[in-house]
Amino acid sequence: MGVGEHAKDDVSLAEDSSADSTDEVAVYRHIPVTRIAGIMLVLVIVTGLAAGLVMAKKNYDHQKALTSCNHVIKQADIVRIAWDKVLKQAEPYVKLQDKDVQDPKSLELLAKIMQYQPSISTENCDPSLTADRLNRNRAEIGRENNQLRTQIRNLHDTVGTVKASQKQQQIDNAQNILSQTIEDADRLYKESENKVRDDNTRARLNEQITHARLMTRDHQSLDVYDRTIQDLNEVMQIVRDSMTTVENEDTSDAGHSDGSTQPGSDPQSSNQQSAPSSEGLSSPVTQGNPTWEVPGQSAIPSFPDQLG
Repeated sequence: MGVGEHAKDDVSLAEDSSADSTDEVAVYRHIPVTRIAGIMLVLVIVTGLAAGLVMAKKNYDHQKALTSCNHVIKQADIVRIAWDKVLKQAEPYVKLQDKDVQDPKSLELLAKIMQYQPSISTENCDPSLTADRLNRNRAEIGRENNQLRTQIRNLHDTVGTVKASQKQQQIDNAQNILSQTIEDADRLYKESENKVRDDNTRARLNEQITHARLMTRDHQSLDVYDRTIQDLNEVMQIVRDSMTTVENEDTSDAGHSDGSTQPGSDPQSSNQQSAPSSEGLSSPVTQGNPTWEVPGQSAIPSFPDQLG
């Protein structure tokens, strides 16, 4: 029985193993088809998604490059307008001469910068171009814009330098003019002594001279110098007018005194020509008129009258 039990166990084991092998074979027949189909489907989906992503990325890059290229072209128009504007602002200063500015080299630099000619780009932003070509065109136009912006800044700064140099030269000229005006005013003040109708005019002139000298001690603005020069010239003109009035009055008085002697001399000369007398002789002597010193011959007829 032991042997029979062992035999039965072997048979059952064999049956179990055969059953297991039969199940495994059935499993291996169905799993590969399903997995392969799933894998293929996944590959198709992934490939489609990848292709879609590539196309989307390509379209995105192209649209981005086109937008950037169009943007730099608009910027080029704006930069050129700014260049033309600063050129117009610089035109009055480039006409200045060396004597008009304190630093003549700034005028040379200004003229040199204004001779700059912006390059005209032939690049464009045609939508039919590739993204790479659009990016290259954008970079080229962008470099030209940057160069022109640099020239705009240089021209703007140089105009400011020339403007400041011109203003400083104007201040120096105003200082020199004020100093010369003070000298003229001081000379006029001395020459006008006792030659004006009202001494208050000379007093005002002296006060204005003192004020003008104070202005020359400290650095002042151009407006202050111009106003001081104008005020000083106005007071000087008042003194000159007063001196002219006094001179005219003196001339008029002298004319009246000369005119009063002329009417008296006419009858005396007529009387002397008609009938000389002692009265006619005495009148010229008292008046001291040199024209009556000659008629000594007319006095000869009077001697017989005195002798008789």
